[in-house]
Amino acid sequence: MVDFGAIGLAGVKAVIPQVAKVIIDKLNKQFNRTELEKYIKSGITAAKEKYPHEPLLYYEPDRLDHFLSEVLKYSGVQKELEKPLKDEGAPDIPNLIEAFKRVAGQLEITLDEDKLERWISVFADTYFQQTPLYSIEYKNAKEDYLTNLTVSFKKVIFEGIDVIGEDEQDKIKELEEIFVMPNVLEEHKKQDILKQGLHQQLLLTDDSQKASGAFLAGQLLSQSPSQKFVILGEPGSGKSTLMRYFALKLARQQFQELGLHTQTELLPILIEIRKLAAQSNINLLAYLQDCTPFKKIPNGFFDYWLEQGKAVILLDGLDEIADSNKRSQIAKHIYTFFKQERYAQNYVIITSRPAGYKRDFFQTEEFPHYYILPFDEDKINRFIKQWHDSRFAEQESQKWQARLKEVLEQQERIKLLVQNPLLLTIVVLLHRYNGSRLPQRRHKMYEAAVETLLRSWEKKKYPDEESYLAKLKYITSEEYVRRLMESLAYWVHSQGGNGDQDGGTVIDQDTLIKQLGQDIKKLKKEIELFQAEEEAKRLIEHINNRMGLLNEHGQDCYAFVHKTFQEYLCARDIDYQYRNEGDFNIVLDCIKEHLYNPHWREVLLLLIVVQPPKPTAKAIKEILNHEKENEEDFYHNLLFAGNCLAEDPQGLRSEDNELSSEILEQLVTLEVSKDSQIDDKIRFQVCDIIRRLSQTEFAEPALKLLEEKKDLNLISEEQMQQYRTVLGKPRS
Repeated sequence: MVDFGAIGLAGVKAVIPQVAKVIIDKLNKQFNRTELEKYIKSGITAAKEKYPHEPLLYYEPDRLDHFLSEVLKYSGVQKELEKPLKDEGAPDIPNLIEAFKRVAGQLEITLDEDKLERWISVFADTYFQQTPLYSIEYKNAKEDYLTNLTVSFKKVIFEGIDVIGEDEQDKIKELEEIFVMPNVLEEHKKQDILKQGLHQQLLLTDDSQKASGAFLAGQLLSQSPSQKFVILGEPGSGKSTLMRYFALKLARQQFQELGLHTQTELLPILIEIRKLAAQSNINLLAYLQDCTPFKKIPNGFFDYWLEQGKAVILLDGLDEIADSNKRSQIAKHIYTFFKQERYAQNYVIITSRPAGYKRDFFQTEEFPHYYILPFDEDKINRFIKQWHDSRFAEQESQKWQARLKEVLEQQERIKLLVQNPLLLTIVVLLHRYNGSRLPQRRHKMYEAAVETLLRSWEKKKYPDEESYLAKLKYITSEEYVRRLMESLAYWVHSQGGNGDQDGGTVIDQDTLIKQLGQDIKKLKKEIELFQAEEEAKRLIEHINNRMGLLNEHGQDCYAFVHKTFQEYLCARDIDYQYRNEGDFNIVLDCIKEHLYNPHWREVLLLLIVVQPPKPTAKAIKEILNHEKENEEDFYHNLLFAGNCLAEDPQGLRSEDNELSSEILEQLVTLEVSKDSQIDDKIRFQVCDIIRRLSQTEFAEPALKLLEEKKDLNLISEEQMQQYRTVLGKPRS
């Protein structure tokens, strides 16, 4: 009997020096052949030791060394081993797999294909990490990359509002010092909560959230049954901040704080999807290599980490792709890319607003879906404490905290609004710079925040310095600046959903200058276009450096500090157009055109709520009477009208009580309906709308309608008591 094992062992030892010589001679470079032999041996040894009880050869494991000696002679394998020595990155695992299979076929040897990829991955990874390319260029690149990530994400910019100042109180602190981790809830549990009734759906406390299956978002990487998942959250719920926090913790290798008990290196890769979508040819790997904002990355760097399954890819903001076809195309590319066997082992997280998100983008079986829950009182108080502690000494911080909490206790409507992290951030900002009087409605908060950024912020932060307006030649007041920002927001937002335009919120500097220049020329007809564009350059510089309403995103690209500000200013521009021309059809036409476009949902809500009572009623009637093609459109329009009521439009009930009563009657009828044909998603939205009527003029009539349904035994006493608690006083 021939001892293939003995022959093979001698063979592989003899072959390695021959292969090393062939590779070095072919490259015609000054490499140490003995070192190359060591790299190859290390790779083989590591793979054998990693899987000692999982033989690569299915039937004749004792022939492994003989098989490997033949594999090393194969030109395809040698070509892959050359790559690190030619500065071409790591060996390509699929190519190695194909080469192993080809040699096995020639030798009539059966490979265990279930183990093949794992075995080759260890071999190739160990070999690559021994080579000079990895030990020097890749190692340095990784360290530089992680250092730059940390620098980029460790400082707090309060949703883009940069508060750097000379005063010690105004210095930006670390993200960890003010970040409050939200809770998340898996989608199917959200549906279970809905079926259990309103008392569970409210989820107003941390205990009730956790009792319903919620857990901290920071545990997603360890608790999710899949390494790939989707996070859905309403505007301002903190999706982007959460992704930055994940990236920071991973860059600092603080894995345990994310529930990961691993010694394995993980490379965080944060991608703003709108930037990926801006590429002419969508290719995630090419985007990473070509568009990283950091120092030059070696060829194959990202591909290496992805192939090893050691990357955490954070894909933020799928909803920011305004065009629905482009959004679907991006989602398909992401899904297909990580479906490939070579990249399937990585962590992948995608974030989006629910509006415009389609369930067929990512199947739940492969990508579990989680919802970011509102802040409860404990999280609100924690943020208030951490925010002020990062600004003031202990005694001063406590004073500011006490003042703000007193305001929140006195103003119930604001307490509901600040469950949203963005609105909570705006509240603490306004409280510090505008005193204790805070707006009671969402759009008024945005208005006050914009006013603070354009006017109060500048004056209070730099009281002894010359106003930025003095450095401009033609724009002579904050009112002009505000109009320019409104017009710009409308233009940016309108890029989405128009044919082949992508509609991202990032604007390159040249385009921004041209657009602002045109708008300045409209305001100042007496100046030339080139003068207007020069003024636009000066204005951009000062808004970016001193106000924070526009921020630089990467080199020579800009965006509004938060998409919500873009939406609010866009709505104000449409309102201005209507008032300037005296034609309310401008508003109605906008509703007709965009009613079913999720990209415009927030804009339309804000546009309607800023109107006086009579125009508000007219706009809501347009929504209800809009031509409907099916039952789905009917529900969509009714829910949209209900959301308009939840925005608390002032005086609507007095102006048209019949309209608001009709909407409330239909919503309550849906809430108590036993019709199994009504989708759970619709029921959830109805419940949410009714809850958000709290502290509005519609709370009392809604509660009265619910009481009538209770008298008819159409709603349980438990649910009714919860509605009484939220909407008004319990029935006496």
